[in-house]
Amino acid sequence: MQKQLVLTLLVVLQVFLGGIEGARILDRCTLAREMDALGVPRSDLARWAFIADSVSSFRTEVISPANPDGIKNYGLFQISNKYWCQSLPGIRSKNICEVDCDQLLLDNIKESVHCVLRIKELEGWSPWISALHHFESSGQTSIDDCFEFESVTVTVNGTTSAGSSGNNPKIFIPSDIGCSVNKNVEF
Repeated sequence: MQKQLVLTLLVVLQVFLGGIEGARILDRCTLAREMDALGVPRSDLARWAFIADSVSSFRTEVISPANPDGIKNYGLFQISNKYWCQSLPGIRSKNICEVDCDQLLLDNIKESVHCVLRIKELEGWSPWISALHHFESSGQTSIDDCFEFESVTVTVNGTTSAGSSGNNPKIFIPSDIGCSVNKNVEF
C-alpha cells in the first residue's frame, strides 16, 4: 500500500513538474513478451517481471527521489544514474550503458532492456537483490502463462502425434516419407 502511494505521488509530481509524455504502464505478460522479442532469455523473464513490479509497478516513467548525492533511479527497472545512465550535467556518471537516463523513461522499452542486460552481464542480479528478496516465495517464478501455446498435430504415414509450437518442439521428418501437418509451423 505504501509503495503504491509513493509511486502515485511520484507520478503526480512528474506531471505537474513537466512530466514525461505518454507514460506507459505495462503488465507482466506484456513486459515478458516485449523482452522476449528483444532477445532476453525466457528463463530470466519471470525475474525481470518481478523486479519491474517491485521497483516501478510496471511504470516506464518512474524516477526515484534523489539521494543526498543527487543520485536517482530511472524507469521500469530503476536504473541508477551513478553508474549506468547519464542524467543532468552536474551528476557524474560512469554511463556504462551509454544512454541518456531520459531514454529509460520512454514507452519503447528497448533502451531499458539493453541496459539491464548489460548490467546483468557485469553485475548479475545483485543491483536488484532487495527487489528479488521474495521472488522465490512469490508464486511468480514462471512466466509461461504469458505465451500462447498452439496445438500442433502432425501425421506421418498415418501415425498422429500432438505437440505444442509454444514449446518449440523438434520434429524430424525424413524426406522420403509422406506427411501432412494441419497447421503451418516452422520446423
